[in-house]
Amino acid sequence: MNPVKKYHKRYLSAKKSLGISSDTDSLLKLIDSNPSGLNNYFMAAMGMSTLMLRLGAVIQMCQKLEQLDVDGDALFMKQILDNLRETLPSDTSWKNLWLASAEQEEWTKPVTRSKKEDPLLNRFITFRNRFVHQQIQLREEHLQKLIKGVAIFDAMADLYALFESGILSQEKDKFYWEQNKKKVCLHPYIQSNKNGGDAFIFQGLYKNKTAAHLLNMSLGNEIEQNSSTHLEPNFMPLKNSIKGGAGQVFDHGERLAYYQSCFVGRDMERDAIIDFCTAKDEKNILCVKSAAGMGKGALIADTIDKLQEQKVQTLYHFCGAGIQNSLHATLYHFIIQGNKQQYWDKTEDEIKRKLQRLPSKYIDVIHLFQNLLENHLKILKNNNSENLVVIIDGLDEAQVAYAQLHISDWFSTYNEKEEPEEDWRSSSHIRWVFTYRCDADGTESFYRFPKMNELNENELLQPMKGLSEGAVEEAFKDFSVSKEFKEAVIDKARIV
Repeated sequence: MNPVKKYHKRYLSAKKSLGISSDTDSLLKLIDSNPSGLNNYFMAAMGMSTLMLRLGAVIQMCQKLEQLDVDGDALFMKQILDNLRETLPSDTSWKNLWLASAEQEEWTKPVTRSKKEDPLLNRFITFRNRFVHQQIQLREEHLQKLIKGVAIFDAMADLYALFESGILSQEKDKFYWEQNKKKVCLHPYIQSNKNGGDAFIFQGLYKNKTAAHLLNMSLGNEIEQNSSTHLEPNFMPLKNSIKGGAGQVFDHGERLAYYQSCFVGRDMERDAIIDFCTAKDEKNILCVKSAAGMGKGALIADTIDKLQEQKVQTLYHFCGAGIQNSLHATLYHFIIQGNKQQYWDKTEDEIKRKLQRLPSKYIDVIHLFQNLLENHLKILKNNNSENLVVIIDGLDEAQVAYAQLHISDWFSTYNEKEEPEEDWRSSSHIRWVFTYRCDADGTESFYRFPKMNELNENELLQPMKGLSEGAVEEAFKDFSVSKEFKEAVIDKARIV
């Protein structure tokens, strides 16, 4: 069986029966006279392309895993895990796996940028996302975008040559891909259903990694199941690694508890931040900066605790080593965190749909977060401040690991070419708090926050100074601590 053949044939049939071409007049005629037929064509095109993308990534990934030695296997598996941890399961995830796995020239072409345009798989993913989210519709005003879509799918159809001579076979409970006298095991990424028979390709773990989505390679339908039941035992270590990664990205409970245990002598600074968070003025962006080791994390953790006690709505994220260092992942965390706390108004079907399956592209996630803050934020009844506080601790760490992403990205709108178009600013009841390192004198050489009119100024926090004698005395007033110990604390916390 060659599952791609069926999808490819269906695509060519839909194209031929409708006389689809990139000709303006023919597409315009179909928009007016046969929109359902045209929609069926695009559905067939996306079904074919999606299967090619996922199956192609799996074939190459499994081939590479078979070729590598133990050390190489471990390094490559780390790449796979890092990719799946970094974002929710998506076309982009599988495209990245294709890129990491491809070795032969014909397989690298779909993920290679030409002088004139983005890689083919990038263009497919962009069109698919915009079509699915109805940013591109079968309307005359979207005609040029639809014409580009036809060209993209014609190019995707040409990728059939990569799969044409291959066969998907099943031996006992495992599936294999046989092509060019080579045979590679695709287990556990392709599995049969509970009753055997149809082959399902693993798409990813959704709903905070508790539900597996599997795509039927024959019928094209998608099924959801509890990830702890049907997934094969051999997949469990990978699943657990992915789930563990998600926990690090989307759960900061342990970090909060640890930081709060370290909080000492920063009551004035904490109160200053809380005053900012509950204020009503237009300067709604606050930077808290200091040299390394001055207790910014502990300060922010205690601030979050006090804000929650006061019922102030809060979204927070602590950047750290590895996978947490991504402003892309941080946006996912804020959106999911807000959804869990019931901060978002989901009466609109489009918003409900996007929250169920978040967009994968960075720019699209920015758009969604901006839209949620502007148009779909619910202020809860017990939140007397009527503010939402958005906190990122350790912004400089995100900048070091992912230098191509900047916090200024969040404060812009973008055109269709994904180029910054205009400044975007939230309403003043959205209060932003960012912490990062600076030099001892406050100079931002390590990380320079973008200059904005909305920046709030506070001498206590820009930069934070070492602990004063009064702060240390206050912190230890209820404890029997020697004078020498207090002097040592002051000395360690002093900026020279």
